[in-house]
Amino acid sequence: MKNVNRKSMQHKTDSSELVSLNRESWSAWAVVGGLSLVTMLLLLDDTAVSVALPSIQRQLGFGLGTLEWVVNAYTLTIAVFTLLGGHLADRRGASRIFLLGVAIFVVGSLVAGLASNVAILVASRAIQGFGAALVGPSSLSLIATAFSDRRRGVALGVWAGVSASALGLGPLIGAYITDTLGWNWIFLLNVPLGAVAWLIARAVLPRSPRKKAAHRIDLLGASLSGLGLVSLLLALSQANMSAWTAPAVIALFGLSALSFGLFVFHERRVSNPLVDLALFRNRFFTGANIVALLSTAVMCSLFFFLALYLQTVVGLSALESGVALLPLTLTIIFVAPLAGRLPDRIGAYTLIVGGMVVLAGGLLGMSRLDSGTNIASLMAWLAITGLGIALARTPTTTMALSTADESDSHGIAAGVYNTSQATGLALGISIMSIILTAFGPQAAFSREFSAAHHAAFISGFSTALAVNGVIALLAAVFAAIVLRPQKANGSERRLRPTLPDSRREQ
Repeated sequence: MKNVNRKSMQHKTDSSELVSLNRESWSAWAVVGGLSLVTMLLLLDDTAVSVALPSIQRQLGFGLGTLEWVVNAYTLTIAVFTLLGGHLADRRGASRIFLLGVAIFVVGSLVAGLASNVAILVASRAIQGFGAALVGPSSLSLIATAFSDRRRGVALGVWAGVSASALGLGPLIGAYITDTLGWNWIFLLNVPLGAVAWLIARAVLPRSPRKKAAHRIDLLGASLSGLGLVSLLLALSQANMSAWTAPAVIALFGLSALSFGLFVFHERRVSNPLVDLALFRNRFFTGANIVALLSTAVMCSLFFFLALYLQTVVGLSALESGVALLPLTLTIIFVAPLAGRLPDRIGAYTLIVGGMVVLAGGLLGMSRLDSGTNIASLMAWLAITGLGIALARTPTTTMALSTADESDSHGIAAGVYNTSQATGLALGISIMSIILTAFGPQAAFSREFSAAHHAAFISGFSTALAVNGVIALLAAVFAAIVLRPQKANGSERRLRPTLPDSRREQ
């Protein structure tokens, strides 16, 4: 009789979950679709620009140091303002901040597409970055609050899979647009597409309330964190162009350390902090963000320099470069959505560690390239690299967001996670530039690219790939130690091992 009652109770539980799923199927999944559409637009723009960089350089006429800032102006602005974006999403309403971010991104895209010189282009990229800094954390916050605990991991996996697919599609789309319409249209096409995406999002997003409108925004915390990040990236950039021991470089590193120190001091004492530092007491949250920073540093900087290698050294056109990147692209597109469904089955930990090991193998394999490298061999290593990216990206996102408090901190947690990724991208590009420059000024791009330039760039690029491979391997070791789940009753607590017991039981 007890067994019958237990089965009956189980049947009622399953039925209630089915009803909950049906309710989510129309509204919540529409939210995921709208948010994924906008996220894809932002990421497509980011990676599409990497393929167009040689064309931009030839038309506007500037060197590698300036070319780096066409990317860094976007990523650094995201890194600086994403924490503020998460803060605003929690206190002013995620839907409201999301729509504002999309509108700002569209304006920045219009200015970038009409840019006639590098100064306007870099400034417009910063405007785009500010819009993206508002969109990123608010979109993750909306997904996290739209689903129950049992469905949230799948929803975040779908969002991360779409994002990873956009990361892979960007080079090919950017190459096609550059070859057929010109690099300006990478930005100009964002205007009508962004307007449509804004209207769709406006229709499907819930009207989020102002959760904490009575509290003041922590502008001092935002300023200190932004100053720390800007100083750090400027220090790396200056070290690349001058020397690590230059007074300006040392001063910038010191300013960065001081700013971050004051930020922590301030956040621990203010009543309404920009970031709840208690989140970092959770090893899964902290570990996932560190892995996100390191993995983004090694994988996204790859797009920037690989496009330059294929076009400037190998001599491929922008479109041919996009085709050469197809193994990387297609692997991400097909594997990333699958990886979004696996954490609940085999554990996010296993996917993150395994993905970083595979990513390290792909990077180390590509590090053996030279002037006579067969494109088919390179494409095989690109497929392995794409597999590692797809396996690691989705569960890392899921683990970082699953540790946030349901009613209060999703925007902040998403802001921290997106800041980790943006910082990782900017750091990755700076570190690869530093390694290239170490092989001599001839490794930097000039308008006259001779055989000596080729040899220097190949040596520097292969060394940078090897360094990135080692970083990915160290990230895998770090994840294996820090993100290992606790064991309960002989089995692993896989996806959400850190939630309070009361929430796990619900």
